[in-house]
Amino acid sequence: MSVLYLDHFQLKTDPFRITPDTEFFFSGGQRGDILEGLLVAAMHDEGIVAVVGEIGMGKTMLSRMLLERLKAYPADTVYLANPVFDRNEILDAIARDLMPDPPVGNRTKILAGLEQVLMQRYAEGRRVVVVIDEAHSMPGPTLEEIRLLSNLETAHSKLLKIILFGQPELDQLLNAPQLRQVKDRVSHRFLLQPLALTDGFTYLNFRLQKAGHNGALLFPSEVAKLLWRASEGRTRRLNMLAEKSMLAAYADGAETVSIEHAKRAVGDGETALQTGLSEPAPAGAQPRAAFVRQGLPSYVWALVGVALTLALLALVWVSPLQQRLLSALPNANSASSANGFADQRPAPSQTGAVTSAAAPVKPAPAPAPAPAPAPAPVITVSPTPVIAPAAPVAATSSIDARIAASEDLITATQGRGFTVQLLAIRAPAVERLVGILGAIDAASLGGAPVLVNNRAYNGVLHHAIYIGQFGSSDEAARFIGNLPDELRRQKPFIRSFAKILEEPRS
Repeated sequence: MSVLYLDHFQLKTDPFRITPDTEFFFSGGQRGDILEGLLVAAMHDEGIVAVVGEIGMGKTMLSRMLLERLKAYPADTVYLANPVFDRNEILDAIARDLMPDPPVGNRTKILAGLEQVLMQRYAEGRRVVVVIDEAHSMPGPTLEEIRLLSNLETAHSKLLKIILFGQPELDQLLNAPQLRQVKDRVSHRFLLQPLALTDGFTYLNFRLQKAGHNGALLFPSEVAKLLWRASEGRTRRLNMLAEKSMLAAYADGAETVSIEHAKRAVGDGETALQTGLSEPAPAGAQPRAAFVRQGLPSYVWALVGVALTLALLALVWVSPLQQRLLSALPNANSASSANGFADQRPAPSQTGAVTSAAAPVKPAPAPAPAPAPAPAPVITVSPTPVIAPAAPVAATSSIDARIAASEDLITATQGRGFTVQLLAIRAPAVERLVGILGAIDAASLGGAPVLVNNRAYNGVLHHAIYIGQFGSSDEAARFIGNLPDELRRQKPFIRSFAKILEEPRS
């Protein structure tokens, strides 16, 4: 964030960043009560604990706060941020955190080693707590493995405590008949609710004070109420709208946020909703059409002017990755119509046009085909040779072609070697996938291939994205350590091609 922006509002840091920082943990809205309940359950309870909340309710912040508070207790923790593992891989992940030299590949040996370590920690009076974020994305068999791990026990106590954080889909997953034994082990379920109006007011002022603001009230009550209503009580959304409204006030040189600034922020968000860039409003919600503006808000144009000036002055420190990302973003929409999914936005010729039913419509000329890219060379990131795709796929090419090329590479490995899984998104999400791939391709990855293919997790089709091909897990771990910060924030993890080939494709 601009130093001028912070100085304008007398702030030491950005008060509304959405990355989870435990210094900004808000105990209102029952968050503090839930945290205390989780601490008691982690240290004394015997069952699995589930924490459920909608997108943007603060589940990750709560999980990080739990890990922070557990440091004061005789407890050892394992944190899994992206648990799309099969049942063997999740054993490997837990063993790596608890054992200095874990056995590899043999499930029986891993379980025996884990039990020995857990018995030792129990004898030392220490509790082992496994915290799993995004648990709703876990495959069913992996959840069943979690249940089996919870069976490890002495004559008097369980050796492992498991806490699951997930979206409401976690409840649906646990309601599946084949997972009824897992659901039966859930001893406590905490529900994260949206912030109430008074909590929303308190939350905004709390974040500002934490960021160093000691001046006059920055969000008057009618402004805070508007932002709270537009956010539907979700902390992440409230953060985004509060920051947008402060940017609007900064562009106008105002010291407080006015209702007009808040309307600009909410209107900008509503425009994004209409173009599919944000999550849709819940069913039955009334649209806030009064706040939707045609074109860009005036403060955006002011900010564009400031940004262009700063970009010219600071060109020497703008990273190549940022420049390539900016140039790649416009290609995402143009690629989406070529990958087999209909573009839901009307074409320019269809917007506001009235055409006679009898008049024939002359088809537009077909675009000239793009020149074929040159074949990529065989890439090596270590003494182990790496098989690269036959040709890189440009942003305007078919996603289906890229998926097919990646599938051919994965099959060609015959199950040998490892890769790094960056993330998995629910399919179909072609426009989002194109944007993500464009950002990854723009990063400096040393020529490592970027793979994407379709896989079914718990019967739901996802686009899985992998980077690189390695002869050993150590090489893959070193590669993760050298990834740009933008990619490491996605919590990448190591996958074996053998396990990937076993996963269903539909």
